[in-house]
Amino acid sequence: MRLFSFLLMIAALLLPARAQAQFTFAPGTYQLANGTKGTASLKLVLAEGGRPTVVVGSKNSRERTFRPADLPAFTIDTHRFIKVNDFRFLSGTDAEFPGAAWLETLETGPVELFYYHYQVEMGPNFKAHAKLPILRKAGTTTFFAYAPGRTPGFDQKLAPGGFVAALFPADPVLQRQFATNSVSRAQLAAVVRAYNQGVRLTP
Repeated sequence: MRLFSFLLMIAALLLPARAQAQFTFAPGTYQLANGTKGTASLKLVLAEGGRPTVVVGSKNSRERTFRPADLPAFTIDTHRFIKVNDFRFLSGTDAEFPGAAWLETLETGPVELFYYHYQVEMGPNFKAHAKLPILRKAGTTTFFAYAPGRTPGFDQKLAPGGFVAALFPADPVLQRQFATNSVSRAQLAAVVRAYNQGVRLTP
């Protein structure tokens, strides 16, 4: 029974098919560290086998590989990514390569929501592709992870719910829900969007 529950949890963390566009070649735009902008078919390739997470670009039958130091921002299909230096939540196989990471932008406004994508080697024949919700107050550089329940390859001690709750001072009811990890992953984007739009919960 424990194994079955564990596999269900892993399945819940894997990306749905409609969200996989950024992991196969798709039309993209990018901006290099020197300010140069360009277009190409891009895909995100997560760290594994001793290789760091990279973005691979293809244009005119030529491929080019970008690391976070090269690429501050890019889009793949409708997925927008930003680079974060000294990212403190590196997890899974990505943890072997300390430094910057790319975060996918989900929601913008007073509270910003991102996904951090990484891979976990669960065994010789099984790799889990996980996404960790990351939040911050707009205009700041401090990020907080929100991980209700167990997240493979991630140290849960780095994500106390009280830190995320403090991002929502205008809604005490919502603060209590975050402090007790009562907001599910499935609800998170809608909750952040509603808060940014001025919706408040009532006791």
